[in-house]
Amino acid sequence: MLKPGTRRSADPWVGYKIHLSESCDDPEASRRPHLITHVVTTDATVNDAMVVEEVHDRLTSKNLLPSEHLLDAGYTSAELLLTAPTLRGVSVVGPVRSNNTRKAVRGDGFGKSAFTIDWQAQQAICPTGAKSRYWTTGVDDNGRDAIRIRFATATCAPCPVRDHCTRSTQYGRQLTVCPQEQDAVRERVRAEQSTDEWKDRYAARAGVEGTIHQAIAAAGARRTRYVGLAKTHLAHIFTAAAINLIRLDAWWNDTPLARTRTTRLATLDLAA
Repeated sequence: MLKPGTRRSADPWVGYKIHLSESCDDPEASRRPHLITHVVTTDATVNDAMVVEEVHDRLTSKNLLPSEHLLDAGYTSAELLLTAPTLRGVSVVGPVRSNNTRKAVRGDGFGKSAFTIDWQAQQAICPTGAKSRYWTTGVDDNGRDAIRIRFATATCAPCPVRDHCTRSTQYGRQLTVCPQEQDAVRERVRAEQSTDEWKDRYAARAGVEGTIHQAIAAAGARRTRYVGLAKTHLAHIFTAAAINLIRLDAWWNDTPLARTRTTRLATLDLAA
């Protein structure tokens, strides 16, 4: 999605985001073109995941809610993956953020997967067998349910592998996890998204990147001509309508969809 953002400088400016929903059925099987079905405009500071419920509400009201919704990683959450199939009847497909902590990236420490979570006892057990002391339920920075687990300082201080677990010199190791059902869903999807089957299924979403480029190149969506969210949203609706008209014209004239371009560097790599 387009994210003009907010620039922090001596001359700050306020930006907006445009969130586009697009059909991505196989055009040969469905006999329908790919069209933009909904547009949401938000302030630049709004978290992407916070607009998904609104999108689902609006698509439902227009009888356009899909059975399968392909989302960018920024829109995907463990809560959504768990609740959308039961509450909406929508299968959400989107990548879960990988474990990019220093320990996971360098491979020289104990990440979350190294700990055993005892949900009934509300404790975490570290690789050396020590048990956590504190278990606090609350919300994370995005307002979602979260559980914060902390080991006592007295437990971690004498540990011989402390350097592989935490860099804190004043506190014990801390973990933040989702509620049990959400945590299980996230770990399942995290494992699935590395498979070829999942990648082939998610590949249909690649078309929206072309839609974003079309909105920028054909309609100048990178920069708003108006001040205020309402006027900017109206401009985004006109942009989506123009793109749909261009696509309908191409569809009626049997113009085939453009293929995803391969960079010259990738072409050389394939040739090798």
